Amino acid sequence: MSKRFFRNSPLLAVALLLIAAAPGPGVREKADREPIVVTSDRMEADELGKTVTFTGKVTLKKETMTLTADHLVVYYDDVDRTVREIEARDNVVVHQEGRVAMANKAVYYSKDEKIVLTGEPRIIENENHLGGERITLFMRSERSIVESGTVLFYQDKVDDKKAQRPVLKKSK
Repeated sequence: MSKRFFRNSPLLAVALLLIAAAPGPGVREKADREPIVVTSDRMEADELGKTVTFTGKVTLKKETMTLTADHLVVYYDDVDRTVREIEARDNVVVHQEGRVAMANKAVYYSKDEKIVLTGEPRIIENENHLGGERITLFMRSERSIVESGTVLFYQDKVDDKKAQRPVLKKSK
């Protein structure tokens, strides 16, 4: 029996390697994942806490979004080691397709693909300004939720001369 086991052991080893390399349930393929690129003056990794901390001139880029802050912490999921959430603090500015958001703190939730801004959050989009206690930005849509906030909209003035209806001539 031991000779038979050792004869099949190369196949067993290959099978074990394939099983170990196969993605677990709920893990997306690498081609489906978008990279998150972070640059900073300093980076510190904590394997036990499963965090990476960036300080000093931090810039995070993901697709069409750029986030800058003084301090950023990336939290990893315990099970599959993917990014669970990212917390940015101090002088947070988020640039995304025609809008700029500012706050003292921002938390990006990877699973929901949203950013929650707190600490005097505000958004400037075109000439419009939004502010509140808490603002949620949804990354996959041009949608946001402002809680306990104020909105300042600018509207073009109507020129009285242009606003008059033109007189139509009757045809004969």
